[in-house]
Amino acid sequence: MKLILVRHAKTDWNDKGLVQGMSDISLNENGIKQALDLKEKLSGVRFDLCITSPLKRAVQTAEIITNNTCPMLFDNLLIERNMGNYEGKDHKEYLKLNFWDLNKNSNFNGVEPVKEILERTDEFFNKLKSKHSNKTVLVVTHSAVLRALHFIIVGYDDKTDFYSFKPENASVYEYDI
Repeated sequence: MKLILVRHAKTDWNDKGLVQGMSDISLNENGIKQALDLKEKLSGVRFDLCITSPLKRAVQTAEIITNNTCPMLFDNLLIERNMGNYEGKDHKEYLKLNFWDLNKNSNFNGVEPVKEILERTDEFFNKLKSKHSNKTVLVVTHSAVLRALHFIIVGYDDKTDFYSFKPENASVYEYDI
């Protein structure tokens, strides 16, 4: 399987440095341009399938990239991490507490614990491998889900620095599985 992971393009909340989490925010003008640039960048790839988070920013990015050239599925396992009380707040406040520490596995202020996001992304990845092997699959999702998927693929342990992988808006990561 050739797996291409993409983080959704920018929203107004990204530009303002606000935590989006499960809030359903649309792409802004810059985000639409980023998605069009991704479409051009990935124009040489023939996708057999696109799987996206059902949140608007991911769906819009996926629709622009694929331009209806392949089947598109929506998967709730790809929804962004629940950021609890940090949704809509300054991202720096969220970063102050290391919510990616496996040993702490904190759910402080309603944030989805790291072990839960790793479990659901692992579930998605296993389902993907079993149903779509030998295909080229585009997955459009969010920062925390991309981080979790990356470490599901490359491996991790209780000392892993999850913040060492920092997916920016409209970034592309390719894996041969």
